[in-house]
Amino acid sequence: MKLRPHIVLCALWLLIGAGIQRSNAQENPDDKAHITPRATPTPTPASSKPTQPQQKPNQYEPPPFPGDAPGTPPAEKRQGGYDRPAFPGDAPGTSATGESSSRDSQIDLSAKPETKETAPAEDSSVLQPWDPHKAAKDVEVGQYYYKVKNYRAALERFNHALIYKPDDAEATLGLAMTQEKLDLLSMADQNYRKYLKILPNGPKSREAEAALKRIGPGVATSKASSANDPAAAAAHDLQVGESYLSSNNFDAARERFEDAVRLTPDNPLVYFRLGQALQGMQQLEPARLNFRKYLELDPKGKFAQNAKKAISDIDYILGK
Repeated sequence: MKLRPHIVLCALWLLIGAGIQRSNAQENPDDKAHITPRATPTPTPASSKPTQPQQKPNQYEPPPFPGDAPGTPPAEKRQGGYDRPAFPGDAPGTSATGESSSRDSQIDLSAKPETKETAPAEDSSVLQPWDPHKAAKDVEVGQYYYKVKNYRAALERFNHALIYKPDDAEATLGLAMTQEKLDLLSMADQNYRKYLKILPNGPKSREAEAALKRIGPGVATSKASSANDPAAAAAHDLQVGESYLSSNNFDAARERFEDAVRLTPDNPLVYFRLGQALQGMQQLEPARLNFRKYLELDPKGKFAQNAKKAISDIDYILGK
């Protein structure tokens, strides 16, 4: 049987291709192992179960509190807490160790309430408003009234200036001069001397010394007549009290009227003036009694209507 040539050629080609493929496979490095085995055995993985941390002694040291002296060691940990410096307000001798916030805030029901001693209230009569500007303005207005001979108005202004500035030299001298014009010689004598005490070498010191010499005999006479004649002394007290009343110096006026009442207890005008002074001091019940005393002594007097109106006003305020 004759083989065809092309079949023979195909067979030869296949045999040649298979030989070439075998030789390439022997020389290919990919046929070798890529990973070199370890010399040591592979470690076994640890268990995934969490382990409890080992208990260690607490070595924490709290930092020092603010305000501790330099070099002071921090507080040591104790069974119930740690030492702390005493807080403001802690009772003397109280331990500074706090065990817990709940124990620190415990309330002692058996403790007595603390009583704070209240300071005694200051006497309001001692407190005086201080305003030199208002005092200077009152002195200026008072000097104007003195020049135009309105002595009552001048007296009120000078007294008002001394409320805002008690040791004002000009107001003191102006008050003394005005009191001299109103024939209040004993009071003028006091204020002239007060001016010389404030300004011994002041610009008006010579005038004040001359005024003291001028009114000296009159002051001595008024003192002698007051000692020998209670009515004259009461009249003088009444006049002085009215001058205080005109300047709203109610307390000084009250003292003068009370002296006049003791000297002349049958003078109705003194009771009326005393009632006005007490009313200005807001002592309404005593003021009402004096107004009623005035109406009792002089029911149709010059100030009867004023006394009745004052009693009505006080009844309305007091409700009886």
